[in-house]
Amino acid sequence: MIRRFAFVTLLLLTTSCRRQQPLSRNLNVENKVAMRTVSLYYESPDLLLAPERRNLPLPQNPAAALDLVMRELLKGSANAAVPRLLPADTTIRGAYLLPEGTAFVDLGGPTLTQGWTTGSHQELMAIYSGVQTVTANFVEAKRVRVLVNGEPAETLAGHVSLSRALTPVPSMVVR
Repeated sequence: MIRRFAFVTLLLLTTSCRRQQPLSRNLNVENKVAMRTVSLYYESPDLLLAPERRNLPLPQNPAAALDLVMRELLKGSANAAVPRLLPADTTIRGAYLLPEGTAFVDLGGPTLTQGWTTGSHQELMAIYSGVQTVTANFVEAKRVRVLVNGEPAETLAGHVSLSRALTPVPSMVVR
């Protein structure tokens, strides 16, 4: 009886494995990756945030695309005259989007870990460039929570509180 049960189980497993579709050879097709236009926000000469549009190959799934968009933001502006907003050694450790509308952006890097010594304006622009980029490109994202090395952080450089999720501030964007 046990042999018969084992044989039937093995037969079912074998036949069910054969019926599965093989993985696509093209993962871009499988993940529905297509060129999409995104707006990345950098500081303008007016000391406000201004959009810079780029075409990126992004998966259709917003949760998967969020990480890629944030990595692109960290590369900096295509205009060499626009200064970096975050320290050059900053990394995106991960970016996540919860179903209720909160996006998490996990930053890392030696400067942020050891203590970034910058002014309040630069810290404000750095944080809100991320908030604005996330909420402008992902309608599902209503607010952004910034983490440092996987942990909630009080601040990036001592001026702007990160104790809660942040929402976009339209008055900080060039109109």
